[in-house]
Amino acid sequence: MSAGHADRIRTEGSPNAAGARREGEFAVASIEQLAAHLMALPDRDVAALLAARPDLVSPPSASFTALAARACARPSVEAALRDLDAVTIAVAEAVVALGHTNADALAPALELAVEDVAARLVVLARLALVLEAGPVPGLADAFGPYPFGLGPWAAEPLTAAQLPPPLTALEGAEGADSAPGTAVLRALTWGPPVGTLDPGNHSAAAAQLVARGWLERASDSAGRTRFILPREVGLALRGGRLTRRPPAPPSADALDVVASDAVASEAVSRAEEAVRLVRELLAEWDREGGQILRTGGVGVRVLDRTAAAVGLERGEAATVIELAAGADLLGLDESGAAWIPATTVPAWLEAELPEQWAALAAAWPESARTPWLVGTRSDDGVLRPVLGADGEAGWAGRLRRRVLILLDSLPEGTVVDAAWAHDALTFARPRRQIPEGAVGAVLAEAELLGLTGGGALSRAGRVLAAALRTAAPAASGAATLNADAAEPVDSGQGGGMLPAALEQALAADLPAGVDTLLVQSDLTAIVPGRPTPALAAVLERSSVVESRGGGLTVRFTPESVRRALDDGWSAGELVQALTRFSLTPLPGALTVLIDDAARRHGAVRVREVASVLRVEDPAVAAGILADASVRDLGLDQVAPGIILSSAPAGAVLRELRGAGLAPVLENERGSVVVSGVGGGDRRRRVLAPQPARPGNQHSVRLRRPGRRELAGLVGRLRAGEEAQRAAGGASSSAGDPVQVLALLRQAQATRARVRLRLTGADGTQQERTVRVLAVEAGRVRLADLGRETELTVAVHRIVSVQAG
Repeated sequence: MSAGHADRIRTEGSPNAAGARREGEFAVASIEQLAAHLMALPDRDVAALLAARPDLVSPPSASFTALAARACARPSVEAALRDLDAVTIAVAEAVVALGHTNADALAPALELAVEDVAARLVVLARLALVLEAGPVPGLADAFGPYPFGLGPWAAEPLTAAQLPPPLTALEGAEGADSAPGTAVLRALTWGPPVGTLDPGNHSAAAAQLVARGWLERASDSAGRTRFILPREVGLALRGGRLTRRPPAPPSADALDVVASDAVASEAVSRAEEAVRLVRELLAEWDREGGQILRTGGVGVRVLDRTAAAVGLERGEAATVIELAAGADLLGLDESGAAWIPATTVPAWLEAELPEQWAALAAAWPESARTPWLVGTRSDDGVLRPVLGADGEAGWAGRLRRRVLILLDSLPEGTVVDAAWAHDALTFARPRRQIPEGAVGAVLAEAELLGLTGGGALSRAGRVLAAALRTAAPAASGAATLNADAAEPVDSGQGGGMLPAALEQALAADLPAGVDTLLVQSDLTAIVPGRPTPALAAVLERSSVVESRGGGLTVRFTPESVRRALDDGWSAGELVQALTRFSLTPLPGALTVLIDDAARRHGAVRVREVASVLRVEDPAVAAGILADASVRDLGLDQVAPGIILSSAPAGAVLRELRGAGLAPVLENERGSVVVSGVGGGDRRRRVLAPQPARPGNQHSVRLRRPGRRELAGLVGRLRAGEEAQRAAGGASSSAGDPVQVLALLRQAQATRARVRLRLTGADGTQQERTVRVLAVEAGRVRLADLGRETELTVAVHRIVSVQAG
C-alpha cells in the first residue's frame, strides 16, 4: 500500500461473516440432488465411486440418501481431494469460484486447454464432487469463503461497463500507479479480498472506490470498517484469470542426466556397502545388544556405540538399524530388554549378495519408520530414540513409494534433488502436506540402499518402482477411476517374486569378480575391480577400506588384523588366505604386523560371568587396574591374575580394546570363543528370538473392499432406498448423525429454513423452525425463526432434520 489514506487499510486473511456466501450467488448441489444422481448411476459406476472413496464404505450407508449426505460432508470431500493433482483441484476450485461447470469458460480462466479441463471435470463428476447442478456443499466448504482469493459476489449486479479495466491497464495509465485507489486495488486484487480500517480512521481512496461500486463497505463487531472487493471486480482486475500462472508441474529440463553405466556402478557400490553395514550391525549387536530404554527405543549411548562400530555418523547408523529391523533381522531377547539378531540372520548371512540386498530393498518402501527424526523432539518434548514408537508415521511408507514412482517417471539417468522432488510431489498431491526435510531424507535412504546411484534411479530401483506402481490401488489416481481397477492388481512381482526380480536386477549390474590382490609394502592393497565373494570376505575380516570406485583400496592395521584373529583365524591361516590371492609374496611388513598382532592377541582373556578377567602377566594386570580410562568397568582383583568386573563381557572387551589392549573372549572351559553373529558357545546358550518390528504393532489401514463386496453394498443401498421410500420417508429428512451434519451445512450455505426435532435435558422432544448460522465442532448455532432468538445446540441432541 502506498503512503496516504490507503496505508491505513490492512488486508485480512481470515474468513469473516462479512465474506460469507449469500443465497443465489451460485448453485450448490443438494443432498437430494446427489442422492438422485447416485441412484441413476449403473451399479458399476456406484461401485467405482465406493472403491475410489473408501471412507464411504465403512460403516456402510443404509440408503443412497445417507450415502449422499456422507459424500457431501466436508471431511469426506477433503479425503477425496487428498488424492487429486494440482490441475484437478484447480478445476474444482474454479467451479466453486465461478459457479458453473462449463469447460469452455473455465479453461481460459485457468489458462488450460479445454480438453484438459473437460477431462478433469469428468474425474470430479465420477468422484461425486461436482454435478450438473454445481459443486457439493463439502467442496464449497473445502475452499473456504474466498476461493482463489476472490471475495463474495457484489450485492448489486454490476454491468460490464461498471467493471474496472485490468489492473495492468490501471497501473499503466499516467500517474495511476502511485494513486491511492490503485494501491488499494493492487493490495486486494490477488487476495485476501478484504481490508480493514481501524475506528476513527478514514480513507478517501477507498470511499471513491465504494462510490464507483468497486468496493463494498461493511463493519465488524469491533467497530472496524471493512472494505470488500466483489468477486466480479476482482476477476475484471485480474483480466479474467483465476491464478497468476497456470498450474503446471516443475520442469525436468534443467535436471542433470548421467550415463547408465555410471548409475549402475554407483548403485552397485552402494548396495554392497549397505549389506556390509547391516552385517557389521548384526555382529556388533550379537556381541552386545541394543539395550532398550525404560521409555522405549534404543538410547543415544547405544546408538553412538553402534555408529562407531560400523563407521558411520549417528543419523546413518539409525537408518541402518531401522533397515535391519524392517527386513526382520532383529528381535527382542528373552527379557524384552534388548534388540539382538533374530533367527532369520544365519540364513541371511549365508545368502549371496543379491539375495541379501533384495531382502533389505523389498522391505524398505513398506516401512513406516522415520529414522531421520531420531534425536529430534516429539510433540511432548521427548527425544525420539532409534527403534522407538515415536518413529512410526503412517505417511512414511507412502512417501517412499511416491518418491520411487516419481523417479521412475523420468528419463533414465535423470538426477533428482530434494527441492525438485518436493515440488513435483506437491503438484501431484497438493492437499497432502509433506513434512519438511522428509523428501531429502527419503532420497538419502534410497541412495544409501543403492536404489539410486548418484541421484538417478538404478535398474533395480526401476524394478521396485514398477512393482509398486502396479500393486497400488487404482483409486489413488483419480484419472484411472473405473470399476475394473477397484482392487489392487498383482504385477506378477509381488510377494515372493519381487525379491527374486530385485536379485536379478542387481546381479545384472554387478561387474565380474576379481580375485587378484596387489599388496604393497606400505600395508595397503589394491583390488583392480570388484572383489570376488571369497576375497571380499578375507579383506572384510582383516583390513579397513580406504577408497572404493573402479577398484578397491584397503589398508592392514593392528586393529583390522586383530578382528580376523577375533573371528577365529590364526596368524598362519590369515597369511595363507592373503597369499592365495596375491600375485607376489606378501611384504615382510605385513607378515610382521600379523605375527605381532597374534603374539599380543589373547594376552587378556575375558570370561563372561559378569565378568571375570584372567591375566597371566602380573604387569599387565597392574596396568589394567591403574588405567583410569577403564574405571567404569568396576574392576576388582580378587586373586593374582584374576580380576572381576560388574560390566558385561561385551563392554569389557570394547573398553579394553579402546585402552590399547587385545583381549579375547573365553568360555567356562577356558577355550577362546570365536566372535561373530551366532558364533561360539556363548550364543548357543541364548536362543535367537523371532523377528520383531518396533513401533505400533497394530497399525490400522483403510481396507479397500473387493468387487463382490462392492456389488453387495450397492445392492443394499438400492434396497434401503426403496424401503425408505415405501415407508413414506422423505428424502429431505435425516436422522443419521452424518446426514444431519450434512443437511445442516447445506442449510447454512443456502440460508434455507429447516425443521429440527430436538431432545431436551429431560428427554422430551420439541420441534423448531430455524435458520442455521454456524456449524461448529460438536454444536450448531441457530436462529429460531418462531421465537426470534438465537440458540446453540449440541449435535447429539438433534434427532432429525427436515426441509422447512
